[in-house]
Amino acid sequence: MTYAMAALVDIDDFMVSEQVRGRPWAQRQLRHADQAVRAAARGRPGATCHPRPPEEWLVMLTGADPATLMSDAAALAEDVRAAIVRETEWTATVSLGFPSVGSVAAERDALRVNGYKLVLGGDRVIEPPSAGRVAAAPPVRIERELTRRVRAGDHNGAAGLLASWVDRCARDADPETLRNWLIGQLLFVVDVANRATLADGSTDWVMTCARLPIEDIVTVGDIHERSYLHMWLRDTLGRLVPEPPRRDVLALAEAYMDEHYTDPELRLATVAEAVSASPFYISHLFAEKRRTTFLRHLTGLRLRHARRLLSTSGLPVDVIATRTGYPTAKALRGAFRRHVGCSPTEYRRAGFRPDRDQARS
Repeated sequence: MTYAMAALVDIDDFMVSEQVRGRPWAQRQLRHADQAVRAAARGRPGATCHPRPPEEWLVMLTGADPATLMSDAAALAEDVRAAIVRETEWTATVSLGFPSVGSVAAERDALRVNGYKLVLGGDRVIEPPSAGRVAAAPPVRIERELTRRVRAGDHNGAAGLLASWVDRCARDADPETLRNWLIGQLLFVVDVANRATLADGSTDWVMTCARLPIEDIVTVGDIHERSYLHMWLRDTLGRLVPEPPRRDVLALAEAYMDEHYTDPELRLATVAEAVSASPFYISHLFAEKRRTTFLRHLTGLRLRHARRLLSTSGLPVDVIATRTGYPTAKALRGAFRRHVGCSPTEYRRAGFRPDRDQARS
């Protein structure tokens, strides 16, 4: 009887290195890697090499003795890894299946074993693992922090948190379990980001799952490289997590001034600190959007209030000054003369109405 055994050669971190170094560089490296793999297979009787673009090769060994096949495959794996390190700037992982009757079963075995690269990491020979105890639940839960980052629109932070979580969970899970846990977290992210509910308050999973196409879930099952999974998480969460609403800094500054203009200590720096922006930026926004300055806007708020009090009350000028943000009646009189053209007393005697009066620039 003739047996077949497959060795799957997989370049480590190919997608990331191609993205960083560029496609022309990666293509040159692939040519060197292809020569190295073929040379290693060529010296072994019954060995055939089949490229699996872009960065894998399936080397099939055949023979009558399973034990000899396993020994030959292990030697081949070490030779291939050494040749790739020598001939390229990469490392490689070689996954070995079991000796099987037929090449189809042998290839399927090697592909399944290669899935363990997700939890074991690269730059190694991976042999068929024996069945072991798998954790029943993830070793750490991150839903609370994940919710905070998703609702803040921090898709990079959410992706980084998930990537770190995957690295932690990989110590306690086989590839299938790890992928199932990750799919659960992705569905959780979609649910938090979408927040679609039915009339009874339950999650509208029809709308929620529309945010994560089935193709994306299937893709998770095909990923066996931790670095590529991290990159995929950044891309996927960038689509799933909505951008945070842009802060209207000028509106926030104006709202703060509306509430605090009666404080004589109100300054540009005070407003800037309150809305978490620089004084220079707020000054720029007033000039660009309102064609005025911070001080002129503040003066307008104070004088508008002062005119209203002068027209609708009999309060003394010194009291009106303290109620409108001026430290003294003299300061109010000076601002009034500069911007209105008369004194507060003259304004009151003339019977002006604030809705008909416009302060002069």
